[in-house]
Amino acid sequence: MMENQLSGLFADQQAVRGHFIDEIWKDNPKIGNYLKRIFIVSADSNRENRICVYDKILNELPFGSIEREKLLEYYAKIMDLERRVRKFDNAKMYNERLDNPASTATADHFSYVFTRMEQEGVECEKVKEFFIQNAYALFSLTMHPTNPTSIDYTIKGGIEFDKCLENKIDYKDQLAIIKDLSLAGRKKTVSEEIDETIAILDMIYDTTPKVRQKLIQTLENFPLYRNVIDVDLPLIQAAIWAAGDGDGNENANIEALEQAIKKLKHHIKCLYLMDVEKLLLSNENKFIEEKLLNDKYQTVNELINDLKSLSNSNDLIYKIKTFGFYYAQIDIRHNAVDIMETITHLTQINGLIENFSSLSIAEQKKNIINWFTNDKIINKLSLTDHDQLNTVSKTAARIFGRLKLIKNNQDMFNKLIIAETNSVVNVLACLLLLKAAGSCVAEEHTIIDIVTLSESVKDLEELPNLIRELIDDKIYRKHLFYRQKLIPMIAKSDTVRRNGRGAEASQEKALGTLYAMLDEIKIKYPELKNLTINGFSGGGAALQRGGGRVTEVAHNNGRSARFFGAKTIGPSLLTIQGHQMQILFSPSSIALQTLESLVAQNIHARAQTELKINGEHYVPPRKAPEGYNEREYIQKFHDICGVMRKTYFEYMGDLDDESKNTSGNYNFNQLFANGPWISVLLGNLSSRPSKRGGNTKTEDITVKELKGENPKLLNNRAITVERLTAHSGTHFLNYFGVREGLKSLKQNELHSMYICSKSCRDFMRNTALSLHMTDFDLAWHMMIGDPRPNQNELILLANKFDPHTTDKNLNRETLAWLELYALDVAKLVYICLLDKQPPEDFNLRTPLKHGFTNLAQQLTVREEGDEFGRYAESSMTNLINNNLNLILGEHERLTLQACYAAADVVNAPEGGLNIELTRKKPGVI
Repeated sequence: MMENQLSGLFADQQAVRGHFIDEIWKDNPKIGNYLKRIFIVSADSNRENRICVYDKILNELPFGSIEREKLLEYYAKIMDLERRVRKFDNAKMYNERLDNPASTATADHFSYVFTRMEQEGVECEKVKEFFIQNAYALFSLTMHPTNPTSIDYTIKGGIEFDKCLENKIDYKDQLAIIKDLSLAGRKKTVSEEIDETIAILDMIYDTTPKVRQKLIQTLENFPLYRNVIDVDLPLIQAAIWAAGDGDGNENANIEALEQAIKKLKHHIKCLYLMDVEKLLLSNENKFIEEKLLNDKYQTVNELINDLKSLSNSNDLIYKIKTFGFYYAQIDIRHNAVDIMETITHLTQINGLIENFSSLSIAEQKKNIINWFTNDKIINKLSLTDHDQLNTVSKTAARIFGRLKLIKNNQDMFNKLIIAETNSVVNVLACLLLLKAAGSCVAEEHTIIDIVTLSESVKDLEELPNLIRELIDDKIYRKHLFYRQKLIPMIAKSDTVRRNGRGAEASQEKALGTLYAMLDEIKIKYPELKNLTINGFSGGGAALQRGGGRVTEVAHNNGRSARFFGAKTIGPSLLTIQGHQMQILFSPSSIALQTLESLVAQNIHARAQTELKINGEHYVPPRKAPEGYNEREYIQKFHDICGVMRKTYFEYMGDLDDESKNTSGNYNFNQLFANGPWISVLLGNLSSRPSKRGGNTKTEDITVKELKGENPKLLNNRAITVERLTAHSGTHFLNYFGVREGLKSLKQNELHSMYICSKSCRDFMRNTALSLHMTDFDLAWHMMIGDPRPNQNELILLANKFDPHTTDKNLNRETLAWLELYALDVAKLVYICLLDKQPPEDFNLRTPLKHGFTNLAQQLTVREEGDEFGRYAESSMTNLINNNLNLILGEHERLTLQACYAAADVVNAPEGGLNIELTRKKPGVI
């Protein structure tokens, strides 16, 4: 059955490819013929034959020529179109599995959740409580890691193509439109990021009533629960980071935030007007349109009351309850260092203290508390002259000015995220700034949740103590009393960059420990008896950031909570980043799956975690098969992650302190200085600067100027690091340190650990995926400029490698060592997955091929399709590495951007619709 489904999927994507090439051929037969040659030879099993054809084509179309640019642009569009077809077909297969009674799928559907609660006899009032408190899809749409395609291509091209597939409309006319749209281009402005995010919000807006209808239909089968569930309760709370995320992005300034507020409010009003127009049956009700147009409605309830007089208005009323007059709330984010700089300058120019930053933490805290409770000082700070503040610190003026916008737009905001929170003072400083900016703080009408964002393992380890100290503070505790929710955010990407894959266990431990602290907090401070802890996952795609499927965030948080002894769990939040927004929310049928999954998983996590008075779970979590000590092996997975972190540190040094000479391994930095820096920097089109404090210019610039004199792989943005290692063909950060971790456990225990720990299963699947995508032929071609050596030469070179950070090795030795290291990891992963020794014909693809057949088949097809783009990127990278003074003109830039887009998240190996499950035996999750 699965083989037939996969055959249909591949046929669908080949059909789209053929139609698009035919469309190109009409205007440009030369490029059309090149594309046909590429895809014909891509099916050749002999790689040397394929590379020979690729080289011939690239030699015929010189780098910098319009012809090469157009070839790669069209090629990247084909990759995107094929990915959209696969996504849509996979969604259908995924639903078939969920609808199969024998499926081992978890709580992605309402029906599964209510069935489990009914089977366990959960009383109606408890189901009602779970629903009211946890039935939410809580997510923030972020623009980084960026969508590498242009605004026009995203909105007018890809999303519209998705709609054609969904509505079974002939997509040939849409292909003609896509052909002429610019795929990439210059860096996006904040305003453009808002427009792009609004296009995703529009899909969610259209889908929202369908989620309600799905709930109503499901409850028809559960008459007892139907009587207590309020189906009009809004289930979706969407937030955005565009314009709000000011961490490392000076472009996210006061004006950009003001413009975002206006855009969102105007857009939602236009959507309501269009929906109202469809409902109006006579001129008698035109007054609703007129009042909307003239902003006569003071509250959404006034609008809802008027709409109740119209027939068939339930869907629109539900939308209005969900999106209000704001559409999506804007998450404000700033770095703790910048927050403290703002306090320092704000208090200095107002004559409160000469140098706040020179004080000890205790003195800083004492001063903030004193100022906070002094109305005269608050008033003085609020009247700070913006121009004067801007003169001494542009950062301080930008942050304080942005916070002042909150008081007049209270429906638009509910979170202030402090990146790299490491002190109570960071949080108290935010509370002081908010109060001085005119917002209610620690009083009844406060609207802002202060979110601590922990990025390094060091900060994760200190997080429980930080929260305890915060709650002991009277001001923060009073603020928390009025909000009644604690939101700790765990960064996925930067933690892994700094501390390796083993950091994933640190993330689980930090969050699980916080969940388990809830009873302790409530006993100590009874006023917080209604407090919930809502874990916030700051990750991107599962593969790049660790963890399982996107919709399983709540499920995984529940498992961590239970392991560390928590008795309940609040609803989980997550970020959905870059191009993944289109994977999860376009078209509407897929958005429905995603939204239902997020809501259902949150309810299910609560039901599986919360304890009855007798100490039993309301819905017993599934356990490992009989004979396995689940808790022991979950702990063993955490232990081996500790070995991975230690190994990573020994190789990489302290990446939290870049001033140290040992920060970053010289050998890896030297090797990856030859990596695809230019395509990665040009492909990251978000409004954020390419690198902190770096050159923001990307037009008519030399290779050396854009890349920098001595670029260091590991001392860079997390997205840059991850994409560099991926596009280099090595993917090495996704498996580096894993060998030592797995070797620390007896081989005969590896599979037992896999059976018992879902975190381990997700980890191993993602590692197998990374290894499958690893391509050392490509890496040698790109970073060395030579063909990959044979096995004997690799061994000789690798034996010369000395991994110590102060030693210098040849790039050939470093790369050879990495290749053999990857092979060692792959063999251990194979044993872990399948509980048997690797076969003789073993290679890096074997673990995925034998462990997750469906994923391996799909990934192989994707890799074969995109081989030309990756090879072209490799060739051009090697060329420009040897020509550092080459000026990157428009055609060179667009060509490299197309290569990046073709191989990047546009062609990602998994998203929220990964149908390959991670279980090895029935009954195990």
